[in-house]
Amino acid sequence: MLPNSRIMKRLFLLPLATLLLASFLSAPASVSAQGGDEALDALTQVLGEIDDPAFQLDILKGMGDGLKGRRNVPMPKGWDALEAKLAKSENAEVRRLAQSLALIFGSKRALAGLRQRLADGAAPLAERQSALASLVSAKDPELVAALLPLLNDRALRGKALSGLASYADKGIPPAILKVYASLNTSEKRAALSTLASRAAFARVLLNAVAAKQIPTRDLSADIVRQLRDLKQDDINATVAKVWGVVRESPGDKLKEIEKYTKLITTKTKRQPDLAHGRALFARTCQQCHTLYGVGGKVGPDITGSNRNDLGYTLHNILDPNAEIPNDYRTSSIDTTDDRTITGIVTRQDSQTVTIVTQNETLTLARGDVADIQLSQLSMMPEGLLATFKPNDVRDLVAYLRHPSQAPMLALPENLDSFFNGKDLSGWSGNPDLWSVENGEIVGKSAGLKKNEWLVGPLDLADFKLSLQVKLVENKGNSGIQFRSKARPNGMVDGYQADVGKGWWGKLYEEHGRALLWKESGEKHVKLGEWNRYEVVAKGAKVQTFINGNLCVDLDDPKGAKRGIIAFQLHSGGPTEVRFKDLKVELLD
Repeated sequence: MLPNSRIMKRLFLLPLATLLLASFLSAPASVSAQGGDEALDALTQVLGEIDDPAFQLDILKGMGDGLKGRRNVPMPKGWDALEAKLAKSENAEVRRLAQSLALIFGSKRALAGLRQRLADGAAPLAERQSALASLVSAKDPELVAALLPLLNDRALRGKALSGLASYADKGIPPAILKVYASLNTSEKRAALSTLASRAAFARVLLNAVAAKQIPTRDLSADIVRQLRDLKQDDINATVAKVWGVVRESPGDKLKEIEKYTKLITTKTKRQPDLAHGRALFARTCQQCHTLYGVGGKVGPDITGSNRNDLGYTLHNILDPNAEIPNDYRTSSIDTTDDRTITGIVTRQDSQTVTIVTQNETLTLARGDVADIQLSQLSMMPEGLLATFKPNDVRDLVAYLRHPSQAPMLALPENLDSFFNGKDLSGWSGNPDLWSVENGEIVGKSAGLKKNEWLVGPLDLADFKLSLQVKLVENKGNSGIQFRSKARPNGMVDGYQADVGKGWWGKLYEEHGRALLWKESGEKHVKLGEWNRYEVVAKGAKVQTFINGNLCVDLDDPKGAKRGIIAFQLHSGGPTEVRFKDLKVELLD
């Protein structure tokens, strides 16, 4: 039997498309800025002849890679008709890639469609996030009006804050300052980076710091460097006044190292707080450095470095420019619209420049770049400890030198790191037993010889934990550990609010005083269904509630006053337990 015409057409077009795409990708600079490019015209024609989504995806991905970072590329012949066709594709990725290319070609239809999707609060979050990213990349001139309302949208405001850096609108700084106090740690970093990206914005920022609207300690050393890279005398003078001057001479560096060595080695009654040290690391270092599998990739992974050596650690913190690998030298990019971007240039050619900053990776069109200056400075800024109090320094350095991961002290700005709803980032436990499904933490076993735990990332003192728990078929046994301590052997010590037949609502102290509250709360439980469980711990007082009903009401001066949250799978027969809608509130 002879192949049908559709198959024959694909057999004919496939090698042609492959050849065109290979030529296009090997010489992206050949895409003309003055007229239609023959390769793009030909690829557009091939796409118009093909209905196979897999084949379409291959070509669209190749075109997207070749044009990454470009804007206002002349629209290929036939694109209008093709755009309308691909917009109706049943394949969501085909629709997304086609729309991204349409933006590069300046399609008004694509811009309008994305703005509509971004503004639609009922649309899936992933689609709105994708629309936002595409509009920022396209530098949509009407986007500022859409971004400013998103500063009150918890799901999108982080990206909105970063996106606003692409625009010089004078209404941006006051809008950011209005919401600043309500932002979490990563959002504050994005906000400060945007405010430090332009001289006009920076002056508003520094006025807010001087007026104590923004705490001086929020100006981390990398933000200060970004401000200085603006090269404005008045800004530099204000930075020196509100933040301080970083000493540059080697002699001063040695004095600084000696000063902090004495501070850390002098014995005090207070023991370093590793959990607080980790919180400080997350705020000042984690966006660039990875430690114990958590953190960014801008700087080197420091897990395996010689961190236990105090001299080595302080030398690298206080004098980061003494030894700088070429891969970590910074560059300062000035754009044609007066924005300054500081980061590591990872790629550049005749069409685009890619730079990695403390917060994001940007691919800029060459036409938008006015100047690039390579610095003799490391990506790691000086003055990291300039705003730290003595105990902050002790805690951070103790955490950096510690041989194993520590939980992170819960603070208002890092509560969002407790559980991201997607995976178990920050949590530790056996991946064969613990997983995330549809936003639910799932513990499942066919039977265990010993108890197993999933240990959370935060160290909490006074708090309220709310969640829903389902013990499938009410079989097996589980529990919610709190104010607990994880041991190196995988065990967890401390309070446990029990979950299980005959145990619902009781309070147990694992590896301690055993049963602390023997009355059952089982009468309040919807067996085999979701149940609202709440744990409240304040000072010596511990309370638990099931579906709004008080179960435990204990005054326990002997109990721990701080510790981690963990979930248990008890030894014994098959168990499946699920937790969802996790929320932690600090009471202090």
